Amino acid sequence: MKIKTHKQIALVCFLTIALAGASQAIEKPAIINVMVDMKVPESPTEDQLNEAMNHIFSIAGVSTYELANSEIKSINWTIFLVNEASLGNRLALAQLGLDPSVEFGISGNQSDEKLSMKSYEDQKAILERAKEIVAACKVCGTNVIVPMGFMPQSFDQNEDTYRVLDDIGIIYNAGFQAGVLYAPGHENDVWPYKVEGHDFYAVPMSTIDLSGEKVPLDDRLMKNKGITASKWYDLLVDKLNEVSEKDMPMVISLSSSVSGKGDWLEAYKNFVEYAVSAEARFVNTIDLVDMSRSGSHEPPALIIPANALEDAESSAADSMKENASVCEGCNPAENTTYSNGTINVAL
Repeated sequence: MKIKTHKQIALVCFLTIALAGASQAIEKPAIINVMVDMKVPESPTEDQLNEAMNHIFSIAGVSTYELANSEIKSINWTIFLVNEASLGNRLALAQLGLDPSVEFGISGNQSDEKLSMKSYEDQKAILERAKEIVAACKVCGTNVIVPMGFMPQSFDQNEDTYRVLDDIGIIYNAGFQAGVLYAPGHENDVWPYKVEGHDFYAVPMSTIDLSGEKVPLDDRLMKNKGITASKWYDLLVDKLNEVSEKDMPMVISLSSSVSGKGDWLEAYKNFVEYAVSAEARFVNTIDLVDMSRSGSHEPPALIIPANALEDAESSAADSMKENASVCEGCNPAENTTYSNGTINVAL
């Protein structure tokens, strides 16, 4: 029998520790952040607002998985609202806001808005109003909504926008792209980072190489480039496989007008199923910022009670009966129903 030397024993111990560390690194779940932009045309009609809301609830319907132990796995996500859509869908958004997996952020007056063409004063008025409108998408006496994030339409912003975000207390700005649009000195950053000279954090959207061009994981941009829904699914899976091997998050932008229907909705659903099977973790954007600020990159709790949303809805229903409206200043719509096969909302 061969007797191991001290050096051999030390080597075995070192390899055991190293392999254990590598195993832990591999087992650490991939982090996914889904940001949704509620797309509506300028001065939308009631039908267009209803259509946009149906698309949002279709995306929301992908976001819950029931487990065998009567708990649900929460697919956390963030929705950025424009003022015109928020005002036209206040009741439905109040219902959506009861879901603990959903975070609300602001995005200006309307889709495709060019904030950089407006003065500091005009931008401040728009974004202050946006915070007020989104905060009002609640059920009085039941929940509170505090918008902490901002996403500029089409990534359009300037230094005046940055000043406004500081002035109105916004914590993060999702108008950046990893390696493409970034604050000075942060070209290689993929996690949220503090913007020098400002109070907010930049959240870089993930990018991929597409025919030699670095482009963000944005469904509307991809569709405009001629990418099909099935190819979009492949790109998402490829990116997830990449981040699973590295300490980097996967940050995706979806538009309600693209991923809220048809083949693109199916592609998103299939991707979520793939990600869940790979034990990836979905976090909303403020959680992603908190993970970066802590430096631990550890996601928050995964499981919430299965009846959490039902309890909130029941409490909200009682509140509506008592107050005759969802929130002060709202005009309740009668018999408004959104249905996508998973979520049914009758207000």
